[in-house]
Amino acid sequence: MTNFHFLLALSQTWKPSEGFIHGLFLIGAFLIAGVALSIFTFYEDCYWGDKVYRKYLKDGKKSAKV
Repeated sequence: MTNFHFLLALSQTWKPSEGFIHGLFLIGAFLIAGVALSIFTFYEDCYWGDKVYRKYLKDGKKSAKV
């Protein structure tokens, strides 16, 4: 009878707790938000606000001074 309970316990699907799932979603949300904020601040600082740098990227080394 004890072997039957052991085999029954092995055959059930493992389900993590609700707290673990919520924590994982929270960590993922902060990670995605951090990456998005990093990309946005790069474009804000280094691309949209710098006309000389955009001209350098558009024309290459031949016309803009950096």
